[in-house]
Amino acid sequence: MVAVKLELIIDGSSSVQHEYHILKQLEGGVGIPHALWFGRELTYHALVLDLLGSSLHDLFLTHNRKFALHTVVNLVDQLVSQFVVGALQIG
Repeated sequence: MVAVKLELIIDGSSSVQHEYHILKQLEGGVGIPHALWFGRELTYHALVLDLLGSSLHDLFLTHNRKFALHTVVNLVDQLVSQFVVGALQIG
């Protein structure tokens, strides 16, 4: 399955294009989706990437807009680990 992110083209800058470049730098990391394509479709920038599962937003809503402390600690651990791995690969 894939996810498609669409962003209306307004001023030429694109957050999904920036996300695409970041994903390409972190590609191969645990929990990092593979960015399959980025481009322009009509009046939208589009990013197609692997769908890994439910979004954090969906999980947050499912859990009554609250995460347990251990969930937050696990998320922070994963984010910091990916940041360190990404920094080592770049630098």
